Amino acid sequence: MKIVEEEKDYIKLMPENLDDLWVLYNVIDEGDVIFALTERRVQDKGDMIRADRGTKRKMILGIEVKNLEFDENTKRLRILGVIIHGPDDIPLGAHHTIEVKPFDEITIKKQWKKWQIEKIKEAIESSKRPKVLVVIMDDESAEVYEVRDYCVKEICSIKSHASKRLDYKINEELKKEYYHEIAKVLKEYEVDNIIVAGPGFAKNSFYNFLSEQYPELKRKVVVESVSTTSKAGLNEVFKRGIINRVYAESRVAKETQLIEKLLEEIAKNGLAVYGIDDVKRAIDYAAIDILLVADDMVRDKRIEEIIDLTENIGGKVVIVSTEHDAGKQLKALGGVAGLLRFKV
Repeated sequence: MKIVEEEKDYIKLMPENLDDLWVLYNVIDEGDVIFALTERRVQDKGDMIRADRGTKRKMILGIEVKNLEFDENTKRLRILGVIIHGPDDIPLGAHHTIEVKPFDEITIKKQWKKWQIEKIKEAIESSKRPKVLVVIMDDESAEVYEVRDYCVKEICSIKSHASKRLDYKINEELKKEYYHEIAKVLKEYEVDNIIVAGPGFAKNSFYNFLSEQYPELKRKVVVESVSTTSKAGLNEVFKRGIINRVYAESRVAKETQLIEKLLEEIAKNGLAVYGIDDVKRAIDYAAIDILLVADDMVRDKRIEEIIDLTENIGGKVVIVSTEHDAGKQLKALGGVAGLLRFKV
């Protein structure tokens, strides 16, 4: 994310990737005003009797936001609203949708909240940091994941065709083919850090293979041991803080660890509360240290009030993505929870 221009309530931003679009989706509220270069179909006055829908024209429009849609598949943020500013031949009050994709500039005018400014700052810092690939593997299969700021995506699953029933030399060739397949996937992604984890010795054997065949990949790899494979192995990587060591600012890792801490405190009836009523009661005592809010709850008026009150008592607000397992766990607890300074 880049700040192109900033003045009073106006901030002009340029999202650079899918993560940045997700941040914009979370900080833009109904009633905000958005200015952007967009396309709108316009019919010439002299062609009113024709049946065609007119021609598309590029123009700067300002709209008042009514709704937002985040489409990960098309890498678009769709902002739906009514036109409040535009060329003379564009009717004010008409509905229009602005589509924002990476590297589009967008100006947002709003009463900015503290946590929203923090989200923007985090996105700017994130753009300076590498992403992480995680390979969870053993002798039989490997899953490759991409860790983003807002979620984890499985890139692929690769099977080994080696078998104890086959001749040793054949098995060695099949093992090399297996390792080559994994390496080819990793080469497609421009990252500075790759975590290779799993039970047994396959991860070490793969690392040695990279040293000989793909030294440019080997320099990026950190090898770690986990007790199992697949998604359970990935979750172990998060819970043990391995990603934090490799990619210290990974949002998914941070959020997972915060939810783990929350669940631990809840289990022992300790320094945690969850649900709107209990969280509000803790705020009344100024007891909230960290407020955890599911990202799909931030536009709820009750949650907006809780966020404002938490900031007023000096608490930290963390918006947790519901695109990963930890966020889903928070959602199951009512979408809002708090880690406490003291018990109430």
